[in-house]
Amino acid sequence: MILKKVEKELSRLNKKLFRSSKKDKLLETIQCNLDNMPYELNDKIKNDNFHVQMPIIKSVDETLDKILQDKCSLARFGDGEFGVMFGSRICYHDHCHEIAQRLKEVLDSDIPNLLIGLPPCFGSLDGFIPPTINFWRKWMSKKRQMVYSSLDMDRIYYNAFSNRYYLNYEKTDEHLQACRKYFKKLKQIWKNRDVILFESQQGRLGVGNDLLEGAKSISRILFCPIKNAFNKYDEILSAFDGIDSDALILLALGPTATVLAHDLCKKGYQTVDIGLIGGEYECFLKRNVQGRSIHQLEDPEYKGQIIKTII
Repeated sequence: MILKKVEKELSRLNKKLFRSSKKDKLLETIQCNLDNMPYELNDKIKNDNFHVQMPIIKSVDETLDKILQDKCSLARFGDGEFGVMFGSRICYHDHCHEIAQRLKEVLDSDIPNLLIGLPPCFGSLDGFIPPTINFWRKWMSKKRQMVYSSLDMDRIYYNAFSNRYYLNYEKTDEHLQACRKYFKKLKQIWKNRDVILFESQQGRLGVGNDLLEGAKSISRILFCPIKNAFNKYDEILSAFDGIDSDALILLALGPTATVLAHDLCKKGYQTVDIGLIGGEYECFLKRNVQGRSIHQLEDPEYKGQIIKTII
């Protein structure tokens, strides 16, 4: 099975590499390496006890089950969180030593009811769309060893793509059916719960669709800037003072949400870093890959849900 997958990938790369008539020595060398790779790997696996390390990451379904059954919180790490943690700047946040240290603290934490989510991209990328495959291959090639230095290979991690179940995958009939089941299960997390949303002013989770259908109530805490949220972290954290401990808190604000999920969990709240689920759900409903257009929203119901705004 492994050999067939490798051969299939080699065939794809072969077509890509030799689409033009130019075959210089470098490309020929690469092609020879690729042609021989499955046989070299097979020999190493059989005769040299060759193996690679990969973190243990539960599936999306298992992640949702754990959240539902044990009322766990979830802090997610993706390329952005790891980037900030290792000193890079991303579109949502400039370089910040303090948030980098806090992200390391979250990744190392052992709070029993806090799940740490990782991207399920350390091994097979079967089922993903080509842009996702290409992105994660390149990212892993550059970042794998750095990330591995921060992980515990004996620990059970959960799935950071628990909020990205539609756009990253091939849109087969089978997967669309799986998406329907996924969103149905996802909605069970907030069914009959008082929900507190923490999102950017442009987030508007559940507005214009039925994503939050079944929630007992919905309240929103808005963060107006879309960048560098951690610069106002003390104000953000204090915004949850007085919130009922039985409320479910949903977070959608980049790397800051990862740290906030940890800190609010320690305070006794069930807190789920739900990220870009709003756009994901709208794309699923419309069967497209376009993001939402942001416009002024005058919906009185939405405005009535806003309990605090951090400017």
